[in-house]
Amino acid sequence: MERNQTENQLDDLLADSLQVENYLKQGRSCRRYTVQLGIEQGINAYLERYQLISPQLQFKVFLFSSFYGEKIKRFLDDRRGEQYV
Repeated sequence: MERNQTENQLDDLLADSLQVENYLKQGRSCRRYTVQLGIEQGINAYLERYQLISPQLQFKVFLFSSFYGEKIKRFLDDRRGEQYV
């Protein structure tokens, strides 16, 4: 049962990593505040779930999408830095 749940979590994160990739592309090209806010919320939700999984599963996500926690955090910090300037 636990293995099934872990596999489902991984499948969800892998699918969501593709959406996060789209968010990152949109975030670089669109400067509208409402779009940026939606992107930030979506990425934050993904990052929270990503940080809860084991390092082994994080590595599998990295192999699939080349995402890792620090890359996403950096993107969010850059976004927030632009808003404060």
